Amino acid sequence: MPTIDENRLKGNFGASYVTSLLSSECLVRPVAVDTDVGVDLYCETIEASNPFIHFWVQVKAGQQCHVLDNGDSATCSFHKDHLEYWYRQPVPVYAALVPVDWPVISDPAVYIVDITDQLIEGIPLSGETVSLRSKYKWLPGQRDSVRYFLRSIVPISTARAQCRLGIVNKQLTHHKNYELSFPVMPVTRFKDDIINQIRWTAAFSIIFMHDYKQLGDSHSSFRKRLAQILEQYDDDPHWENYYARAISQHIDGNYDAAICLYQRAIDSIQGDPEINIDIAPWKSTLLDIFAHKQSAQNHEPIQD
Repeated sequence: MPTIDENRLKGNFGASYVTSLLSSECLVRPVAVDTDVGVDLYCETIEASNPFIHFWVQVKAGQQCHVLDNGDSATCSFHKDHLEYWYRQPVPVYAALVPVDWPVISDPAVYIVDITDQLIEGIPLSGETVSLRSKYKWLPGQRDSVRYFLRSIVPISTARAQCRLGIVNKQLTHHKNYELSFPVMPVTRFKDDIINQIRWTAAFSIIFMHDYKQLGDSHSSFRKRLAQILEQYDDDPHWENYYARAISQHIDGNYDAAICLYQRAIDSIQGDPEINIDIAPWKSTLLDIFAHKQSAQNHEPIQD
């Protein structure tokens, strides 16, 4: 007959216990057996009876969780490859530490490690494992600590997680508020991502407006402001910067400026050794830019 070791029982208890604490306050979807890739629970907060923010939980139970002397926090070791996996995810990931002796006599405290937040702050990932410390504690029978975590901590962590994508985002709220709250973020760690995100947003917004034929008067103020942002990137050699600025100059009838910028976009693509201009997407892009340049040379307006 198959045997079940004590560690498996502890893990089963820990996941079920954390599920029971969360399930009275939010939606919890346990990960199916044999599909666990470092996440035990898929969760979603509830606000005003509506599903709201997604987050993931990895449960650690038993003696692998070490309660510190003051009892207010606990630590646990995590494999580096799991941490790297969690860092790439689109939602915040937490670890719920359930330190229990066996058999369980009374409901234990649960210690919450904000994994995504610590990774964003730049903890070193040297070695095969990294020890992380909890920041929040759920005491048995105190549902307020769980509610506070769901309603305050998860929205903050979700906003902070966007920083790694170069986005400085406001804290999510279910209802529109006049006053916006921006949690503090380690922006200098992600300065290149932030600068690039601003550039991509401005450049491709203009390009997409052109694709949708929405460059006309009703959107001209928006388009011009985006073009002004791109002017700050004149030393950045990416083709989309020049192409978007050229489109904006072209629609305003500034043909000479548009011609110059179209040519810089062409030179950027053709001069990039990493780009294969013989494959369909780049060939099509170059043909479009050449066609726009010819139109500007003929003093023909962009059709919009």
